[in-house]
Amino acid sequence: MEIKNLGGLTYLLKGKKESVLIDPDSVKIAKNQSRIIIYTEAKYEELRMVDEKVSIMGPGEYEIGGVEVNGFSGGKGKTIYTILIDGVIVAIMGKLDEELNEKRSDKISGIDVLLAEVGNGYKSIAAAAKKWGANYIVPVDGSGEELKKFLDEADCEGQEAVESLKVDKDNLPDGMEIVVLK
Repeated sequence: MEIKNLGGLTYLLKGKKESVLIDPDSVKIAKNQSRIIIYTEAKYEELRMVDEKVSIMGPGEYEIGGVEVNGFSGGKGKTIYTILIDGVIVAIMGKLDEELNEKRSDKISGIDVLLAEVGNGYKSIAAAAKKWGANYIVPVDGSGEELKKFLDEADCEGQEAVESLKVDKDNLPDGMEIVVLK
């Protein structure tokens, strides 16, 4: 499975049979062949597609073409998702307006990759990643402003951004790694 940043807050999870777009705008939807589209905030309501695409917007359990998606309330119209694709579990945590409480946090575990908006702060993201068992943290920042601060707090300043992250369930790192995508 491969993870790419398509610009801003839009990410692509590309599996062998299916791919998933996360928080795309209408242009990125039109340019991409992904059948599954996930929105982390209610503000994306106007972009909901019909056609042959499957839009997921909000808490619940979904299964599309072998991809399993679980949405959990992040409070105030935000949703945290776990996505099982090609045996890899990816959690998506958009920018939360309130601290993630114990009850919500306990519903998530056993993830391999955490995509998290850096506006939540390094300590909050690192704590969630550790609790959920993440092997990779992929910091998400649409503007790039908060990323530098995040990497500084994580003692990873100067880290080179890569085009994509290829994740193989059988070849995960022993500890937790931060990977910055271009």
